[in-house]
Amino acid sequence: MNRKKVLALAVLFALFFFGAMSPSFAEDAAAEAQVADMAQELWQAHQSGKPIPVLSVDYPQLDVDMAYEVQKAFVEKMLADDEVAGYKAGLTSKAGQDRFGIEVPLAGVLPASGKLADQTMIDSSGFHMAMLETEIGFVVGKPITEHLEAPSDLKKYIRAVVPVIEVPDLGFADMKKLTGSDIIAANVSAKQFILGEEQTAGDLDLNNLEVKLSLDGLVVNTGMGSDAMGDQWEAALWLINTSLKQGWDLKPGQVVITGALGSMIPGKPGEYEADFGGLGRLRFTIK
Repeated sequence: MNRKKVLALAVLFALFFFGAMSPSFAEDAAAEAQVADMAQELWQAHQSGKPIPVLSVDYPQLDVDMAYEVQKAFVEKMLADDEVAGYKAGLTSKAGQDRFGIEVPLAGVLPASGKLADQTMIDSSGFHMAMLETEIGFVVGKPITEHLEAPSDLKKYIRAVVPVIEVPDLGFADMKKLTGSDIIAANVSAKQFILGEEQTAGDLDLNNLEVKLSLDGLVVNTGMGSDAMGDQWEAALWLINTSLKQGWDLKPGQVVITGALGSMIPGKPGEYEADFGGLGRLRFTIK
């Protein structure tokens, strides 16, 4: 076959192949490129200590599904020198969801580098905007790799429950333009978290557990276990299934924290004590 015929066949093949596939292929390629670009923006801000970019300003097409893709790509960059300690829920109350224009809770990944113990000292200079949440955590006892149907199924995989103080960093570049999708993409502001002593769930009524957080002896926040989606085990089940859907497997020792009990409050300097009733107490200092 002479050269002209080979070139002609190549052109015909290219026209057929790309002509048939170009619309969806081009759209998919463009979306993948945008996800990569957004994840890189978040990563660069993370590395340089700059405020978290509000991606939806430049990427108005950022919806919930794309935001989780960005989150996965961003977290995978962090995991080059870190590990997954667990998973977190955010905006588990309707008021919080309404504030950021979203109809469902949010899920993020907890970095092992952010894990702290009781009676720790937190340096707020490492945050753009340190916040505090009292939460309940569920410690995984057996690997979870498939969707779970009910809380009764989940209980077979949980070895313990723990009191938790989450210290997210809400340091976005523009809070007025912030959307739920922006929060998802930025890994739901996960940064640090304090875990108390493990204990078996047993007969603990987690939903009726009252939690009080005090600063320098004065109560600054109160909440109930039921504040997280109305039911702690349902909240944990939702978070685990959502994390599985995003491509994460849950491993023994990882913790699942189910969202704020009461309000998310600013992390002001001082001495804190969190009383979780039958679940124990946590003490920490912010400087």
